[in-house]
Amino acid sequence: MFGLLACVDLAKAQTLVIRNVALVDPDELASERSTLVLRDGVIAAIENPGARLSITSAREIDGNALFAMPGLMDAHVHAHRDGREAWHYPLYLAFGVTRLRDAGSHLGSALAARRPGGRDPSGPTVRWGSPPLDGAPPVLSFGLAAETAAAGRELVRMSKREGFDFVKVYDRLSPEAYRAILDEAKHQGIAVEGHVPLASSPIDAMTGGQHAIDHLTLVLESCIPGALEWTHADTGADSMALLTDGRLAAALERYDVSACDALFQRFVNAGTWHIPTLVQLRGAFALDDPTVTDSADIRLVPEAVQQEWADYRREAKADELRAGMAVYARQLRLVGDMHRAGVRLLAGTDASTEPFVVPGAALHDELALFVRAGMTPLQALRTATTDAARYAGDEPEHIGLRVGAPANIVLLSADPRLDIRNTRSIAWVVQRGEAHSHEELSARLQSPSMVDERSPPSLD
Repeated sequence: MFGLLACVDLAKAQTLVIRNVALVDPDELASERSTLVLRDGVIAAIENPGARLSITSAREIDGNALFAMPGLMDAHVHAHRDGREAWHYPLYLAFGVTRLRDAGSHLGSALAARRPGGRDPSGPTVRWGSPPLDGAPPVLSFGLAAETAAAGRELVRMSKREGFDFVKVYDRLSPEAYRAILDEAKHQGIAVEGHVPLASSPIDAMTGGQHAIDHLTLVLESCIPGALEWTHADTGADSMALLTDGRLAAALERYDVSACDALFQRFVNAGTWHIPTLVQLRGAFALDDPTVTDSADIRLVPEAVQQEWADYRREAKADELRAGMAVYARQLRLVGDMHRAGVRLLAGTDASTEPFVVPGAALHDELALFVRAGMTPLQALRTATTDAARYAGDEPEHIGLRVGAPANIVLLSADPRLDIRNTRSIAWVVQRGEAHSHEELSARLQSPSMVDERSPPSLD
């Protein structure tokens, strides 16, 4: 892991030196204290702690009591519509989230945000999904209807032309339109990701080459004999409603382990990524859990969003919550089963205005849920760092804490390998080589545009 200084004159540019810090690279079984030299947005060198460096104009951080891990990626957000980035971005930075996978927005908002100067340049690095391609009418207001195979192909071509990183597919696509989208995406060289349409199946997704599946759509149903039959028959519904109408919860006792094991092996063979978003289900259904509904994190979102969540909690139907909680509990176990089978998993939250999902903070909750499902802290951390980089197609030699890797680093005051909750012990966040202290990050969150000035938030 150690390397000589890159063959550049470090004295010619502002350089950040983090001295004697413990490296927590999730791909490494062991780590040593090292000195990191960051320049031009990348890790320029990793030196022994005692190395003498002749660098002028360098900013230094004493890492003696700190642990350095790669910046985090939230693999499922909706951060770029209705002006959300104004309050999402400070939260992502404060919680060490330096990279996002935006899983769909209004077309105009997405195009505007992706234009030069269209969003805050200090914000996270974004992997952009197209607006959801769906049947007619689309489930979501920002969905684009692909009523026919020809329409689906045209929307794929548009997504490629406009520079989106992947095509997002959704619940109501017909089998014909879905197959056409998958086929056209291969021709255009663009990934297909998102939901498994309710009229199709995870096997169809793998056969067609879908790169990633969000929310474990139809995975649990595929493990229960007969469950896909009602999803295929109820194509006017949406995947969230199917979790709460009681049928799936009542059928959980018929879960077929052998069927699911065979499905998991196919996921492994196909290299399909899964983003479970357990924290989104928890926020939607665990409304009797004060750690969810009364978390101090909630004060970090705008008052209007807090009120929206309070209204949701008051109006939620008890029978739907019971059904949803039963499915959520089984999904939690399912994630553990998938992990043990070797299925590729990513940490994502569905952060937008989903109930009790606080952007940035929720990713740490998702990692904790992964540990509850059976991962070690280091395995959970991989899903938001090095495996996230592999999913995004980063060069293998630039993944993790290595020379040439992006200078997106989180400095912690406690070791996350011992307790995943230590990912919250953030002392510094370095994004593109620029260091932000805990105090600075907390101060940013006290902006009146984010929260009521009478109740200023804190990261503590």
